[in-house]
Amino acid sequence: MRLRHYLEQGISKAELSGRFGVSRRTIDRWVESGQLDLDLSSDRAWYSPRPRVAYKVDPYKELIEVRFGEFPKLSAKRLFDEVRAAGYDGGYSRVRDYVREVRPRPPQEPPVRFETPAGHQGQVEFGTFRLPWGPWYALLVVLGYSRVLWLRF
Repeated sequence: MRLRHYLEQGISKAELSGRFGVSRRTIDRWVESGQLDLDLSSDRAWYSPRPRVAYKVDPYKELIEVRFGEFPKLSAKRLFDEVRAAGYDGGYSRVRDYVREVRPRPPQEPPVRFETPAGHQGQVEFGTFRLPWGPWYALLVVLGYSRVLWLRF
């Protein structure tokens, strides 16, 4: 269907932009330039993906990965010195960012709950609340066994 048809039906420009994957400003530009007979139902891609930007560290990524394979705890500073010796003339931050991406991480262990027998442990908090009619004081107790919460003002 043509852009003119959608606008005559009362469909908003914001809804058209979401439906066809173009920005609202693009639709405004089409209307202002008189492109009302533009066919929006075609399956052509309005925007193409941006090309990947080449970084100076790209030729040295394999060296960094090999060094991580041998020594997984190497610091980014140490790796920066090594790629610098291999001919890298870029900055430290690009190496540091790449190291953060590829650093092997140990699997996280699930937290262990602290269990106590009934009646043996509790946590106590004391707080002050400033209200328009004056301060109020609260005592909060959480029992360790049942996680029951007890509050008194």
